[in-house]
Amino acid sequence: VGKNLQDHLEVYFQVKCLQPITLYKYLNPLSKLLIGMQWMFLKSGPGATNQFETLGFIRSDKNISYPDIQFHFLPAAMSYDGSSKAQQHGFQAHVGPMLPRSRGAVTLSSADPLCAPRIAFNYLSDREDWRVFREAIRATRRIFSQPALAAVAGNELSPGPNAQTDAQLDEFIRARAESAYHPCGTCRMGSDQGAVVDVLGRVNGIDCLRVVDASIFPHITNGNLNAPTIMLAEKLADVVRGRVSSAQVSAMLV
Repeated sequence: VGKNLQDHLEVYFQVKCLQPITLYKYLNPLSKLLIGMQWMFLKSGPGATNQFETLGFIRSDKNISYPDIQFHFLPAAMSYDGSSKAQQHGFQAHVGPMLPRSRGAVTLSSADPLCAPRIAFNYLSDREDWRVFREAIRATRRIFSQPALAAVAGNELSPGPNAQTDAQLDEFIRARAESAYHPCGTCRMGSDQGAVVDVLGRVNGIDCLRVVDASIFPHITNGNLNAPTIMLAEKLADVVRGRVSSAQVSAMLV
C-alpha cells in the first residue's frame, strides 16, 4: 500500500496573441460582473465553460505505436492556479508526458494516525520522462509556428525563444513543471503479491473492504483520470450490487 504513486506533470507553453480575442479582455471588474450575471441567470457565456475546450494527443517518437503527449489549449496566458494573472492577450498549451515511468510512494510519517502522510512523487526520476517532456515542448513550438496560426500567434512568452538546447529546456521544466492533479496507483489492482486489491477491488487479506477510486489503477491512464475513474466506479458498483452486466453490443452497430 502506498507504492506505485503516479501523476501527470505539465508545463505552460505560452504565446502572445496578435488579436484581442482571448480571455484577457474580460479581466476587468465590469466584464467579470457581467459574465457572472450571465452565467447565474442564463447559464451561458464565458462563465459557463472552464475554457479547456480543445485538446490533442501526439506521439513523442514516430517509432512508438500510441500517442504519449497530451495538449490542453487555453485562450489566455496565465497560471493554472491564478497565482500569475494574464498581462496581455495570449494563449497557451498545457503539455506533458502521459505515460511517465517515474514512480513515487505514500508512506507513514508517524505512528499518529492524525499526522499527514509523507508523499514523495519522485517526479522525473526516470530519464525517459525528460526526453518525452522536451519533445512535448518542441512539438508544441512547431504547432504554434504553423502558417494556420500566423494571424494570431506572436512572440513565444514561455519558455521563450532562447530555450532551445536540451539543457535549457530541462532548466525550464525543472523550474516550471507542475502537477495536472492526476495522482493514482497507490492501491494497485493485480494478481501478483505486490497488488493491493484484486480485479473486483477487494483488498487482499481483508474481508468486506474494497477500494474503488483511481488509486487502484496499475498504470496511469493515457489522458485525464476523470472518465476512467467514473467507468471504474460504475463497473464495480454493479459488482457490489450484484447487477448483471449489459449484453455485449458491437461498437460498429448503427
